[in-house]
This record gives sequence, C-alpha cells and structure tokens, in this order.
Amino acid sequence: MSKPTQQFAVSVNPGELHFNAAHFITFNNSCENLHGHNFHVRIQASGENNSDAFVIDFVQLNRLAAGICRQLHDKILLPGGSNEVSILNKEGQIEVSSYGKRFSLPIENCLTLPIANTTAEMLAWYIMESLIPLLEDHAALGHVEHLEIAVEEADHQWGICRRHLHSGQR
Repeated sequence: MSKPTQQFAVSVNPGELHFNAAHFITFNNSCENLHGHNFHVRIQASGENNSDAFVIDFVQLNRLAAGICRQLHDKILLPGGSNEVSILNKEGQIEVSSYGKRFSLPIENCLTLPIANTTAEMLAWYIMESLIPLLEDHAALGHVEHLEIAVEEADHQWGICRRHLHSGQR
C-alpha cells in the first residue's frame, strides 16, 4: 500500500505586496481614461514540503515579490505588447494614443510592460514572469508545484494568474 502524497501551501498576502499606479485598458474598441489604483498582490505556492518542512521560504518570497511591486509603484503602466495602443518616445515624453485618446507623459513616470493590456490579470502574469526567474536565481522554488499570483485592482476584485511548474520548467 503506497503512502498518500501530501500537498502543502503557503500564502503571502498584502503587507509589502502592494503598489500604487495609473493605467488604462482598451476593450470593445475603446480606451478608458487614465486612472489610478492602490493595487494589492497575493501569492500562493503549493507543493510538497522540503527537508526543512516548508514549501517555500515566506521571507524570501515576500522580499523578492516586494521588489517587483516597488518597480511598479508610482508609475503609469503602459501595455507595450498592445496592437491597439501606440507608444512613442519623443524628447523625454511618452506619447500614447489609442482609439482617439492621446496622452503625453513624462518618461520617468512611465513603465512599459510586455503585456497586451494593463488588466489585473495581465499584471498578475507580469509579476509571475518576473518572480519565477528571481526565485530560480535564489534556488528558492524548491518543491513548489503550483504558483498563483493575484492582483487586486479594486476592493474584492482580483485578477489571477496560475502556473503549474514542472520540474523541467524550473
């Protein structure tokens, strides 16, 4: 008779995992007004416990994710992978246009992300894509099999990205 496999999980909720940023999204052939949010980030990791009886080090996970949040903080987040948004650098300004709207923004206030739209779901994906290599560089993924990043854009409204990590993907 085989021993049942145990699955354990950790969850890191807001605290240091937050950022204030401005964005807009495009949908239904239109472009929202530029507006801001106090975003919150939640991370859940699950898998088998390691030899030290934990899935992943809370402190390291929180520290690395908080660093990503600091990069996003107080920025205007722009969708660099969008086919519906034009982003041009002109003499220290970022010129953004989409569906008849135009924004001229100081370059130092902007962060262009490799995403098609600055939705909460895509911000969660961006944080995931940024966090996994940092965890790998610190040999911190250990026995993590599933990773979930959630970004809260407004009270109780979360965009979520989930990833199953195969041992070959680490």
